[in-house]
Amino acid sequence: MIHCRQEALDRLLPELPPLLQAHWDESEAALYGPQTYALDAERYACWERLGMLHVVTARDDSGRLRGYAAFTLTDCPHRPGRRLAALDGLYLAPAARKGLTVLHLLRTAEAGLRERGADVIQYSSPASRPCDALYRRLGARHTESVWHKELR
Repeated sequence: MIHCRQEALDRLLPELPPLLQAHWDESEAALYGPQTYALDAERYACWERLGMLHVVTARDDSGRLRGYAAFTLTDCPHRPGRRLAALDGLYLAPAARKGLTVLHLLRTAEAGLRERGADVIQYSSPASRPCDALYRRLGARHTESVWHKELR
């Protein structure tokens, strides 16, 4: 069984590298090429100190980390008075992808974000791994497309 809850970044850092690498290899490498992934832990720690980071984990019965959903929180510049939570990263190890685990993970995150004052959640996914059906099931609606262009 998978258990989901909010956790502090410093508790997660020792366990994250294998999942972050698997996330890169499965989702981002197709877009940006293979690489050894290195999290900018200092930046994430700064966001957490500023109250701008919300991480919910998925752990199995033994306590092993099986996945995460990470969000940034900020005041929405386009909708004054609204607090925006933007999905920064979502990953579940293959063994944890059975059933409705991802829905449980994201609904747990949504509840915590609501408690922290978020008014709106911006979900995204890489073009190589679209999550449209998942986000619709959560009640989100498609509002924009995002394109990236490398300048260097």
